[in-house]
Amino acid sequence: MSRLTNQIRQSMLNTMLDHAFSEKQAAAKAELIAAGDALYMDHHGEHLRTMQKLPQGFLYRSSQMDTNIGGQRHAVMLSEVKCMSLASRDSRIVFVASNPVAIEYLSANNKFDDLIKQRADMSREVNAVLESVHTFKKLWEVWPESKSLLGKFEEKPAIAILPAVQVNRLNASLGLPVSDLKEAV
Repeated sequence: MSRLTNQIRQSMLNTMLDHAFSEKQAAAKAELIAAGDALYMDHHGEHLRTMQKLPQGFLYRSSQMDTNIGGQRHAVMLSEVKCMSLASRDSRIVFVASNPVAIEYLSANNKFDDLIKQRADMSREVNAVLESVHTFKKLWEVWPESKSLLGKFEEKPAIAILPAVQVNRLNASLGLPVSDLKEAV
């Protein structure tokens, strides 16, 4: 009967959460980055051609943009390293809350944050189940549906394979069995 260690429990928890949330979080992050790129284009778009004509190293480049959207500070992730205006280096880029691009970014940001909160909530619930049992057998009794994902963590006992020793050759080498005459001497 295999026991659940803390390390196994943590791996099992991560497996369950990744199964439930990985694709959703990847999609939400992609949407958030696309909304960040839209914010970048909204602010830098009309000057982008001129910015790209400037000598290499004249403007700084970054993969994120420090913004202020309707009074809220956001470090906006971008899809790649992009040229930034000098004004954006020294202060936050300000967007009014009624800007449609900013509204779309805030919506994507809220969706991403909501998924992170859902994952944390689910983590507590799954962890409570995993901490309530000490063996795989008990886990399968309490939560049989989890075996499809977590069954890979159960170590099967190894079958002892005895070495293939030729006993007759060994006996001959050692002079076994000892005859009764030799024992008498």
